[in-house]
Amino acid sequence: MTISLHTGIRTATVSSAWAAWDEPFLLVVTDPWAMHHARLKVADLVGAIMASVDRRLPAARRDARLIELLGGARDTTPRPFPYGITATPAEADVHRPAPAAWQQAFTAATRARDGWSVAPGPAALALIAQRCAERVAEASSCGVLVAFSDHVATSGLAPVGGWRVQLRDAPGASTALVAIDGGAISSVSCVQTGRPDRLQPFVVPATGRTVVPVWRSVAVAAADAPAASAACTGALLRGAGAPAWLEELGLPAQLVDAQGVPHAVGRWPVPA
Repeated sequence: MTISLHTGIRTATVSSAWAAWDEPFLLVVTDPWAMHHARLKVADLVGAIMASVDRRLPAARRDARLIELLGGARDTTPRPFPYGITATPAEADVHRPAPAAWQQAFTAATRARDGWSVAPGPAALALIAQRCAERVAEASSCGVLVAFSDHVATSGLAPVGGWRVQLRDAPGASTALVAIDGGAISSVSCVQTGRPDRLQPFVVPATGRTVVPVWRSVAVAAADAPAASAACTGALLRGAGAPAWLEELGLPAQLVDAQGVPHAVGRWPVPA
């Protein structure tokens, strides 16, 4: 799904765009005077992360380095995950039952794997977007939006009229423009590149199982980008049961079925 940003006519935002890991990266701030330092802060953070992604390092060391860069020193204190997702204690029995399919996919997406030499998974991209937005907002005391690949994270006070995010699930497809005052939106698309009429089956990394997608695309709004990204993964794996699952979690979403018909879940942002 393609994400782009449009701000209202009464806003005084400025933006800067570039590419990281061949993915589009957009930084928007509500204070034009803050852009220079904001760009430097984001470039330093993303550059340090890119420099740390070395396929010659063992997966565990790459994982530890990414955690250190994004969240400080590794902290083994159990912490709650959002929306009812719970972490397994470190002292738990190694022979415990296997986690659910969506939990396996979430774990696999956040871990560095052997052969990872180009870019981290979607959960890591969402975490990078979130951290960048938070750090710039804290340093500059202004509203910040960061769009990295298919993840949009915001922090600070939104501009007048809110942040306007345009969603397109495939090249040439119609767009949906929504307005948000905060939080984050993540999306995922199963449309084949160059084949908008075909959906690409995906493989669950933890199990190797091939899944035929029920949804053409999924977009979820949540309090932060990592939670939204995890919910997108869970929705794809749940197939036809995704709307009820998202409704139970209280997460607004828009799911587009194979015929291109959108299905709104919960209080999905109204069209801008």
